[in-house]
Amino acid sequence: MSRLGLHSWIWWSQLLPGVSLWTQCALNEVLDLGHEELDRFWQDYVLDWSSLHIDSGASLEDARFFMKWTYILTQTEEVLKSVASDCLFGVLTVLLQSLPAIDYEKGRSEALEVLEITEDLVAILDEQPDSSEIRSVASAAGWDVEALLRTAKLYGRVLRPRRPETCRLKVYVYPAPKTRTATRSLLHDGNYLNAMSAGMPLQCLFGMYGTELLFHQWFLQEAAACESTPEDADLFYVPSYFKCIEVLNYFDHFDSEETEASKLFNKTLKELDAGSWQRRGGADHIFLFSWGRHPCRIPAWREPLQSVIQLQVEDHCEDLNYQSPEASFSRWKDLIIPGHVDQWRVEALRKANRPMKSRDVLVAFHGRSAENTESYGNVTIRTKIMRYLQGLPGVSVGGFVEEYHKLMGRSRFCLAPRGITPWTIHLFVAMLAGCIPVILSDDLEAPFQDLLDWSSFSIKWPTERVQDLYEYLKSLPVDLVSEMKTAVDRNSCWFDYYSPEPNCGPFTAVNLLLQKRVAQRPSFAGHFWAPLVG
Repeated sequence: MSRLGLHSWIWWSQLLPGVSLWTQCALNEVLDLGHEELDRFWQDYVLDWSSLHIDSGASLEDARFFMKWTYILTQTEEVLKSVASDCLFGVLTVLLQSLPAIDYEKGRSEALEVLEITEDLVAILDEQPDSSEIRSVASAAGWDVEALLRTAKLYGRVLRPRRPETCRLKVYVYPAPKTRTATRSLLHDGNYLNAMSAGMPLQCLFGMYGTELLFHQWFLQEAAACESTPEDADLFYVPSYFKCIEVLNYFDHFDSEETEASKLFNKTLKELDAGSWQRRGGADHIFLFSWGRHPCRIPAWREPLQSVIQLQVEDHCEDLNYQSPEASFSRWKDLIIPGHVDQWRVEALRKANRPMKSRDVLVAFHGRSAENTESYGNVTIRTKIMRYLQGLPGVSVGGFVEEYHKLMGRSRFCLAPRGITPWTIHLFVAMLAGCIPVILSDDLEAPFQDLLDWSSFSIKWPTERVQDLYEYLKSLPVDLVSEMKTAVDRNSCWFDYYSPEPNCGPFTAVNLLLQKRVAQRPSFAGHFWAPLVG
């Protein structure tokens, strides 16, 4: 079952230590590490990390710290048995926090072995006759038990994807080069394509750019269900990790010239199958761009991708500090997708969602602006929000605040202003909290407009009229606001990458819209033709 050879639970079940021992958490009483400063190891170094609130700002260095401790705590079966029965949830925290680094540094096979240990421990917990009491005592001690168990399941789904039972979309996914080398080594050797497409690094899952990993995995599952081949496929998906490789380089500095996304893009183009590409001039190929400044930050992207279906979060590239607007989207062929919201945040937002009658705040927005972030000095709409709305009755706007999720759950309207690019994660966060989004981004292209009636559950307000917004929102009839709130809750699943509803979610929407693209695709005779002779 794991690299430690845990082929049965016999040696665990014989112990059955009882509630107090599972949650005792006294490392030096279990292992003689010889360091007095480690007497409170679990409390001082691990406890606060059990919430597993990992996002795009999570440093690989933090995961590497936990990786070192993973190998200390799992060095033998007896050591693991001792520490897990003393502080089960501390061990789970260490293992789960270490997995992105192990996957990146050591490779997928080793990450799976550590995941199996984690799953063994969770299963053993479930087997205990007093499992509920153990969880309750651990929660009272500050361990985020729910987050730990949720993350263990999430990593299992990501690292071991299941094949769907039915074929819905005949798509062929370009295979990854076969390699057993870990992602980090490949990146430092300059083998960017091998590194990103072969392992689907777990570190790519977190934050707004998690779509790169999740869509790659989803297309692989669709291809497996249909047993698609290049000859019978309607579409071809090209694994696209152009933002994740930049995030990894930010952490690990393997490309001093910071041209890693361009190198990956050019290598990807060279590896495309010439026959498949020429069949429709690339019009049946799919690339994904998870960042507002892509694809335009990649030189010479436009000509090779002129016919390609692009999954994008923006309809044009822009950065108010560095980059003028540049069109990158065709409504006839491309799809706008929602930005990724991490699973832990999705669940926190959904828990905060109150019925309309319990919402005592008219309008809310808290986040970056010129007041707290230098790079947002040019984002004038956020400055206007503070100028015209701050301090008004029923309004809560400003910088970052504690328990913002709960505030959104108490608010009737949540502002979704543009950032450095027109796209904003505040739009999707508002929906998940059951808050009617007010979009303050003139150039934002909302996702899935072929499927959804955006006017039924959101407001898109001109930024030049933000001074009139407060009075307008106050004037809306209560019945209309309640109807919009109901529509928000009904449609929020379309923006939830972890939606439990089988027929509602970003992947379902993309599936439906791609089927439309296939049905409406114009004929293409190829670059050359001639009658056959003889």
